[in-house]
Amino acid sequence: MSNQNEQLFIEAVKARRQAMWRVAYNLLHSDADAEDAVSGAVESTWKHLPRIHTKEALPAYLMRSVINAAHDELRRRKRTTPIEPLENVLEAPKVERGIADYLTALDEKYRLPLLLKYDEEMQEKEIAAALRLPRGTVSSRIARGLDMIRKEMEKEGMKNASGRNEERPSGETAHASCGL
Repeated sequence: MSNQNEQLFIEAVKARRQAMWRVAYNLLHSDADAEDAVSGAVESTWKHLPRIHTKEALPAYLMRSVINAAHDELRRRKRTTPIEPLENVLEAPKVERGIADYLTALDEKYRLPLLLKYDEEMQEKEIAAALRLPRGTVSSRIARGLDMIRKEMEKEGMKNASGRNEERPSGETAHASCGL
C-alpha cells in the first residue's frame, strides 16, 4: 500500500470521524457502542482499502461501514436479554419534545437520510452512495421523513406546516426548536 493511500485514508477518517460517531450514536443510543462501531468501521475500511478505487468513494465507504457496524451491534443486542431495573424500562412522561425525539421516533429508512442531510450536511448524491440507494429514493425518504415530523409536531400542537405557533388548549403557545 502506498504512502499516499495511507495519508488519504488518515485524512478521510479525521475529517469524517465526528460524523461517523453521530450516525452510529443515532442508531445505537450509546456513547460506548457508537465509539465501538466507528472503530470497527475504520478497521474494516482499512482492511478493504485496496478495493476502494477512487478517493471520492472513501467517505461514503466509511459511512456505510459505520452503518453496517451499528446494524451488527443492534443484531447482537437482539440476541441478548438484558435484565434491567423497572425504572430504567419505564420512562417518565415528557412534557415537550425536541426535534431529536421526533427524529428518533422515525423508522431508520427515513431517519438516516435526514440525519446525513441535515446533521452531516451531505449531498443527496453522497447519501445515496453511502446508503446504496437510488438518489430518487433518498430524495423521497427525506421528503416523507420531514412530512412525518411535521405531522407529528402538528398533532402535538407544536407548529403548523406554515411555521406559525399554534395555541394549545390551555392557551399556552408551543415553541418548536426547528423550522420543520
